[in-house]
Amino acid sequence: MKASNVYSKKISSEEAQEGFILIFKNKLSFFSSVGSTFDLVKDNLCKRVKVEAVHCTCRGLNLPHEHYFIRWSELKAGDNIEIEKDPKKDDRYILKICRI
Repeated sequence: MKASNVYSKKISSEEAQEGFILIFKNKLSFFSSVGSTFDLVKDNLCKRVKVEAVHCTCRGLNLPHEHYFIRWSELKAGDNIEIEKDPKKDDRYILKICRI
């Protein structure tokens, strides 16, 4: 499996509590454009989701920026997730969650 076909990260406590997967800015091109919907599949569950953006000033008022995320519940802090592009369908991604 090519690394460019997978987005992976460890879920933080904030992500788990708020029900989202943070998408790093440098990995945005891996997904459909911000705001465009796509299927995210985990086991037999398929949800229509999108990469959303929220304005933020966590670095200070002089450094406004955006945070990007996908809404997904049932996450636990420390989960390792992988999102893989489905090679059979352009707007479909497969989510794998590994709990230790």
